[in-house]
Amino acid sequence: MPDPQTGDPRPPAAPRRESSAYETTPTDRAPRKAPPAPEDLGPTLEWSQFATKHRVQAALAMSTLMTAFIIFTERGFDWTDEWFPWFWIVVSGVFFYWRGGCEWMAAGAVWVQEGPKWVNTYELVRIRFSVDGLNRVLRIEDADGRKIHSFGLRDAQSNPLMWDLVYNGILHSVASGNCDISRKARKVLQIPPSLGEEGEHLAD
Repeated sequence: MPDPQTGDPRPPAAPRRESSAYETTPTDRAPRKAPPAPEDLGPTLEWSQFATKHRVQAALAMSTLMTAFIIFTERGFDWTDEWFPWFWIVVSGVFFYWRGGCEWMAAGAVWVQEGPKWVNTYELVRIRFSVDGLNRVLRIEDADGRKIHSFGLRDAQSNPLMWDLVYNGILHSVASGNCDISRKARKVLQIPPSLGEEGEHLAD
């Protein structure tokens, strides 16, 4: 287990199947309105959050898509004198800008956080794989009953150093024999069948 305060020694590189991106924790800015980190489990070592420029880009892209959709459904530009289509164009952009500001993922040496919720990665007792919309996610729970219902694998793996910390904790939890992990989750995470014991719930 790495030192909770420093994360050293850093764990080996974890397998990544959901993302080949190589994002790093920003060093040129502090996070915006980050949720409180867990107390007594060490500081935040890695974090991921949309930069303002990326939020603006997402908002403009969504507004552009909404405009194209209206042009297609209305078969032209006759709608431009009406207020209602413009309302939806603006609202869609504002929503995506706001939604981007809600995205937050962070990890310490022994914990991971998505939004305001966090779990101790070295004390996981249940791991399931699922799909939420277009996102492949984990549903994880630790020994104290804390849960993250939709832990996005693509988002986590986009920051390899953060994913290394999380994955190392998952491996230790599974190896302890106290973690109920489904076969599908084990396969997606590329955890050897010989490590720990699979949980009784074997559904995908």
